Amino acid sequence: MAKKKKTGGSSDAILIKRHGNRRLYNTETKSYVNYADLAEIVRDGHDIRVVDSKTDEDVTKTVLIQVILEEEKNDSTVLPTDFLFQVLRSKEGTMQDFFRNHLTTSFEAYMKTKEEFDNRFRSILEMAVATPQMMEKLIPGAEVMREVLSGKRDEESEEEKS
Repeated sequence: MAKKKKTGGSSDAILIKRHGNRRLYNTETKSYVNYADLAEIVRDGHDIRVVDSKTDEDVTKTVLIQVILEEEKNDSTVLPTDFLFQVLRSKEGTMQDFFRNHLTTSFEAYMKTKEEFDNRFRSILEMAVATPQMMEKLIPGAEVMREVLSGKRDEESEEEKS
């Protein structure tokens, strides 16, 4: 499925048309999609823009909320129940401020931190894999020590005795 990468602006978003029967049509791939397909497109890092096919009204927010609701139906709990109660009980202005400023910023910071952690962890794993080979190059006799520590040297000695 050809998709456009997220660039920060909605002009590069994949255009999805919502028809009166609630069917969603991806104008880029020229095929109908469902909510799971939209979730996959977004998870792959692409923006979407959903418009009503008759009125050209932007209904992206409504469709994205529906995607989240469909995920909830499939036991893929995205939002805790207590949080949903708090959303409904709070004043409208408070929630708008929270979602616009705090939640978005916090989530972006979390994703950036997670990505940094993943990159560092990957680097540590790569270093751990490369360390034995580096030690063999830097320290004379390191290969023999590695064989002794790993038990390979003992196995070779027993084979020679046999």
